Amino acid sequence: MKRQFGIGVLLALFILLMAACGGNTKPSGMQQVQIKETDFKIVSSVTTFSSGTPYHFVVTNDGKTAHEFMILPKSEGNMAMGMGDMHKISLALIDMIDPGQTKTLDYTFPSSTVGSHPEFACYMPGHYDAGMKENVSVSS
Repeated sequence: MKRQFGIGVLLALFILLMAACGGNTKPSGMQQVQIKETDFKIVSSVTTFSSGTPYHFVVTNDGKTAHEFMILPKSEGNMAMGMGDMHKISLALIDMIDPGQTKTLDYTFPSSTVGSHPEFACYMPGHYDAGMKENVSVSS
């Protein structure tokens, strides 16, 4: 009985230790970027990025509806292109972020994006047109 209790205590301590190490900590060597999505706006803590630098995006949906987070190669404007096609051209994507949820994405802008002006966007129906976009830039 004492042995089972001891194993249970060790297991509980291990679980607590693992929980303390988790959360929104960024992987070693990555610059963290906070993204806040609301109904209907995207705000980024960083808007100028360096190619070759690894970034850890922490995307929080503070809105009341589901959103997505896309890094598009450039501003796409009000296009007739469907969401599936937008997903295909995106540089990186978090497909579905429910209200109150936080998801992460690791991405490094390649050297081919230097001088370009990518865009963070949500292309859920009507969201982009309502203002869910933020222009960013990439330098060397």
